[in-house]
Amino acid sequence: KRIAKKKGIEYTIARAGTLKGGGIGVYEEDYEEDDEESGKYYPQYLTKRYYELTKKDLITWQLLYDCDVRGVTISSGDVSPGPGFKAILNAKNNKANAGDTSRCGLAETMVRSLSVKNAGNADFGVGVADSRTIPTEEEWTSLFGALS
Repeated sequence: KRIAKKKGIEYTIARAGTLKGGGIGVYEEDYEEDDEESGKYYPQYLTKRYYELTKKDLITWQLLYDCDVRGVTISSGDVSPGPGFKAILNAKNNKANAGDTSRCGLAETMVRSLSVKNAGNADFGVGVADSRTIPTEEEWTSLFGALS
C-alpha cells in the first residue's frame, strides 16, 4: 500500500479464504485439448472436463459445490472469519461456510473490481453465499458498494 501510494498507482487487495470448487469455464464441444483459447467461455464456469479430472469418488463434490455456492460476499478489510476447527468437516461439503472462497467467485470478483471505482485502493475479503445463480449486475453493484 505504501509503495503504491508513493508511486501514485492504485492497488486492490482481494483476500481469499480456503479455495474450493472451480473450473476452467469453456464449452467442451468447442474445446480442443491442445488449444485452451479455442473454446467459448461459459459464464458459470461449469465444465465437464474439469470435473472429470478432479473426480475421486462416486460423485464430484467440486461440481456439487459449484452448483450450490454461486453467491459471493465482499467485506471491507481483513475481517473474514477463518474455518477454524470446522475446516476438516467442510472440506468436501457443498454449502457456503465461513472461511471458504469459491475459485470462480474470487476470479469474477477480481475481474469486476477492475471496473468499479471504489475497488481502487481497497482491501477486501471475498467469501461465499449459498445461491444457485451467480450475482446479477445489481447485486455486484451492491456488493462493491459495501467498500465505500
